Amino acid sequence: MTTNSKLNWAVIPCAGLGTRLLPVTRSIPKAMLPVGNYPLIHFAVTEATNLGIENILIIIGDGMDAIRSYFTENSNLNNALKLQGENNLLEDQNKITSLADIRFLLQEKPLGVGHAIKLTKRIIGDNPFAVILPDDLIFAKPNALGQLKIVYDKHGGNVIGLNKLKNNEIEKKGIVGYTEDKDRFKINQLIEKPKISDAPSNIGILGRYIFEYSIFDEILDESDKEINVTDAMMSSINTTPVSGKLLEGYHFDTGNTRGIVRASNFFMKNSKLILDDY
Repeated sequence: MTTNSKLNWAVIPCAGLGTRLLPVTRSIPKAMLPVGNYPLIHFAVTEATNLGIENILIIIGDGMDAIRSYFTENSNLNNALKLQGENNLLEDQNKITSLADIRFLLQEKPLGVGHAIKLTKRIIGDNPFAVILPDDLIFAKPNALGQLKIVYDKHGGNVIGLNKLKNNEIEKKGIVGYTEDKDRFKINQLIEKPKISDAPSNIGILGRYIFEYSIFDEILDESDKEINVTDAMMSSINTTPVSGKLLEGYHFDTGNTRGIVRASNFFMKNSKLILDDY
C-alpha cells in the first residue's frame, strides 16, 4: 500500500544504552551529549521541525529524564536570564520549548529500533511518519530528512537514507540490493548485517526513514529479542515498494567518541552556516 499523505509525524529512538561511549553514558543519555553547545537530540528534532513536522515522539529509556527536561520550560533559568538582561539567550530557550508537540514514550527494554517504532503505533495510527536516528548526525542542505521527503512526495512507499560503505563496515549495517532510477534507488533486497560474501552491494542504510503506516504490521513482536526493521521492510516490499536516496552532506557517527569529536570540530568551524538550518 502506498499513499502520499502529509508527513506530520517523526519518531526519534533514544533508548539505546550507549555502550560505545561508556563510561559517560552511565549517567548521561547518549542523545544529550554535546556537539558544540547543542545536544544531539536538538539536531534530530530540528531536522524534523524544519520540514514542518509538528508531532514528534521521542523514545527514551529508564534514567533519561534529561532528554525530557531539555524540551521543558525551565522557569528558574528564564527568570535568571530576565534579571540579567540576557534577552537573546532567553529567546533561544523559549524557541527550544516551542519547537513542536513533543511527546515521550518509555522503552522499558533496549530491544532495538523496530521495537521502538512498534511502540508508537497506537499514537501515529494510519499516518506516514519519519524516523531519525540521532547517532547519525548529518549536516546538509536540504537536510537529510528533506532529501528523503523529495523522493517520498514523488513516489510514496517506504523511503530510506543510504550511503556507500567500506568493506569493514558492511557486516555491521543493513545492506541493500537495488536498481538505479534517475532520482532514487529502487530497492529490491534488504539484508541486516550480512557477511561480505552475501552482501548484494556496498550501499548501506543510513539512519533516516520515511515509513507508511503499514510497516507496523510487518514488525515482528518477539519477546526479549531485538526487533529488526530491515527485515520488516523486506517482508512487505512486494506491497509497499522501498526507495532509497544516497544522502548528501557531512555525516558523523556520533555513537562513538571519535565521531563526537569530529562532529564538534566541524560544527565549531561552520556553526554560523549550520545554525541557519537548526
